[in-house]
Amino acid sequence: MLSGIRVLDIGSGVSSGYCSKIFSDLGAEVIKIESSKGDSVRYMGPYPEDKFHIEKSAMHLSLNLGKRSIVLDLKNDIDIKKFLRLSSTADIIIENHPLGELDKLGIGYDVIENLNKEIIFTTITPFGNKGPYKNYKLTDLVLFHMAGHSHGLLGPVENPEIVPPIRAGGYQAEFVVGMAAATATMIALYRKISKNKGSHITISSFESMVTQLISGLANCAYDKPVPSRDLSLQKEASVGGMVTAIGGILPCNDGYVAISPREDAQWERWVQVMDSPEWTNQDRFKTREGRQDNYRDLWDLISEWTIKESKFDIARKGQNKRIPCFPVNTIEDLMTDKHLSEREFFIELDHPYVGKLKYPGVAYKLSNPPSNVFKLHAPILGQDNDMISELIGEKNE
Repeated sequence: MLSGIRVLDIGSGVSSGYCSKIFSDLGAEVIKIESSKGDSVRYMGPYPEDKFHIEKSAMHLSLNLGKRSIVLDLKNDIDIKKFLRLSSTADIIIENHPLGELDKLGIGYDVIENLNKEIIFTTITPFGNKGPYKNYKLTDLVLFHMAGHSHGLLGPVENPEIVPPIRAGGYQAEFVVGMAAATATMIALYRKISKNKGSHITISSFESMVTQLISGLANCAYDKPVPSRDLSLQKEASVGGMVTAIGGILPCNDGYVAISPREDAQWERWVQVMDSPEWTNQDRFKTREGRQDNYRDLWDLISEWTIKESKFDIARKGQNKRIPCFPVNTIEDLMTDKHLSEREFFIELDHPYVGKLKYPGVAYKLSNPPSNVFKLHAPILGQDNDMISELIGEKNE
């Protein structure tokens, strides 16, 4: 869909890498500008056998599918000239350098815009280009906590004084930022195509994550108290989450299963799934209100049954009874999931350094997908250095 669009990614790490990957997935030509040491994602891993190799980082292999790699020293006058000439041929530039750094190097938006009036210049920053935090540095860990997500991640706990807030694993906050940057850039690309106008986009990573807290912010807007992390202060019958009806995570003989027989009719069908154990006849479990008031004992009793069963069997039985019920998948489960397999979500590519591997695809299917998508592995560092001479129309310097 984006055939003929050229993107220069001169950022590093997850946010810019994921942003430009989205364009690569849609058929754009994405050129990764790296230093001689390579993008920082090459140092993130994991690596086969836990042995570092600059070409074998799983993060690099995944984020840079289908891209080209050109090594330039953006502090070197000759390489800066090459970059400026290359910029004049581009539609989009994506970067996440410290605020103002590219301006000091003479390759900021104002300079590029003079060479290419329709350029879309996407700058990913920690906190935007104004405000008291604008010059602060940021990591994925800091971003997740500053944006207010960690307090409600697992719901209420027994003792908030000794159980600290935690964050989601991996680099989820930076992936959200990359998606926000890609969305804004795609909107700007539409304007460029329809009105021949470029733009300078400044992404605030902090604000990108804050926008994910819509329900919590809405509560505050309606003057409702912030949910407490203290389990004893929570009225909801929930294990591991804040919901207003029965629902939780239960142990199985092969992991965990999540169930939510919220209404009385659903509860009656759930009792049938468990083969109607005698304890379900107790008056305290007859109504939704009663189950909520006695949820601790309820979940202990249900767990005595689920621990003997497979999470997949329980999920299938529950779904057959029209009860919200699903296995808590591990990464290994996803790799063998029948649904993902039938949709061909995972793709296999051969890489000269790591061999054949399965890679995650995208969450959508196009009726007319670009022909080059998912056929090219992540680039070897500097593999396309000779390409720049062809692009800027000169011999190698």
